[in-house]
Order: sequence, then structure tokens, then C-alpha cells
Amino acid sequence: MITKLTTAVFAICISVYCNTAYAQSIPSISSVKTTLADGQTLPLANKIAFEWHANNSQKVIEQFEEHAHIQLSQIADGRLEMFVSQWTNSAGEFLPRHKADSFVIDISEKSTQAFVAGFNSKHTQPIELHQLTSYVANYIDKPTYIHGFNFASKVANQRSGDCTEYAVLTTALARSLDLPARVMIGIVIVEETDKVQAFGHAWAEIWQQGHWQIADAALLNSAAQQHFYLPTGEITNEGPGYAMSLFRSVTLMPSEISNLRTVKVTTTGAEKPRQIRFSRSF
Repeated sequence: MITKLTTAVFAICISVYCNTAYAQSIPSISSVKTTLADGQTLPLANKIAFEWHANNSQKVIEQFEEHAHIQLSQIADGRLEMFVSQWTNSAGEFLPRHKADSFVIDISEKSTQAFVAGFNSKHTQPIELHQLTSYVANYIDKPTYIHGFNFASKVANQRSGDCTEYAVLTTALARSLDLPARVMIGIVIVEETDKVQAFGHAWAEIWQQGHWQIADAALLNSAAQQHFYLPTGEITNEGPGYAMSLFRSVTLMPSEISNLRTVKVTTTGAEKPRQIRFSRSF
């Protein structure tokens, strides 16, 4: 049985990993140490490679194997080589729960319904994805890290929060408009003009045109050159035990990202992950 205290602790764990584009700087507790490969300069291309440092390599491999924009292989104990393309959508399917009213995405609550009514008063069908993210980005006018993890109704009422609150409210808005949506947790690599950073993050994904498409209201107004999304998990349990989904996603996050570089393309094709065989004892 998950107690309120346990839920609060797990919520704080994910909260400190998250950040928004509106903060003046990324708190060190949310950042993942990131280093460029020797000789690598900016800007990067739209496909990059790097080494992902983690103790639970097999679980990371299993998490990413269904994402077409990520290729990876294990190159050492506790170290994976990843090749990642910019990604805005992914194949898959949506389930009934992705349109449901839930403990976390509580679309039947009055404050959530009032928030949705405000959106509907300004938009008509057909709804475009950018309209949802733009509305949420402007609606949350008090970005802050003081909240652990708030449900949609509370975010709608308080209009404040970090990346988790942006993701939850975007998901609630989409479902209220009968669009399947889900909350994802993971790492985002952000390329700025003079540096590259990686940090824990949360975002929404909305099912449109046969794909899951990223709807990231928190980073909508980011001045970054590129974003690379690496989802370590979905909040699949939106009931009172939701913190377990958060916790599982956090445990798959890396301790470090190193040797980050643009993927080289030669006359024989693009660089690919090294195929190094290891025993499956990890």
C-alpha cells in the first residue's frame, strides 16, 4: 500500500529532475553532466550520438527499443552508446486509459473544466496541436519548483508549477477535447548557441494522425537551437499509486552523458552504434 508520505517522496524525486524554459538557469540537481566529444563544435546536426552512463543497462535498452528515433548498444559495463534523431512523433497505439478521467488527469473536476472552457471560448474545430501547447504555456503564469507533483485540477486552479505541471495540464486539455494523451518522463538534451545541456524533464504526448506527437508546453518558448527527447517512461498508473510510475522513470535516467557528437555521414553511409557483445548478466 502506498502511503501519502511515500507518494510525496516519489513526487519530489521527479520534481527535482524537471525544469522549465522560463527559469533563469537549470538547477544543478536536475541537470545531467554532459560533455562534448573531443573536437566537437556547435551547432550539432539533427542526429547525434553519445554515451549514456547507467547501472541498469538492460532496463534502459528495453525501454528504448520501441522508439525508432533511438538506436543503442552496450559498449561497456554500465555504459551504452546511443544514436538519436530529433523526434516529434512516434508510432504505437493508444489505449482507453489515454482518454480517461483519472486521479491525476482529473478532467471532471470543476477547475479543470473551467480551464478547458476558457480554451474552447478562444478556439474552434479543428484543433491544432500548437494551439494546445500555446494555451497551456500562457496559462501557467507562475513557473515554480515548490510543488512536488500536482494533479490537473490543482494546476488549473493555481496556474503554477514546473515541467510536470505543464505536462499534466496539457494532457488534461487534450483528453477534454477527446484527444488521446499521456504524460511522459525522461531526459531532454538541449542545444543552445554556446553549450549543450541535459536534464530530467516531463512532457505530454498527444495522439494525432496515427502517431504520438510531442506537446511540450514547458519548452514551447525556449530559445534553444534543438531539443532531443529521450523518454524513460510513461505515467501508466494514474491512480493513487502514480508515484511508482514516476519512480521507475527516474531510476532509468543516466548519471552522465559523455562523448556527445554529431553523427558522421560518409560515402558509405551514416555512423552506426558499435556492435559489441556482452553476456546478459547485467
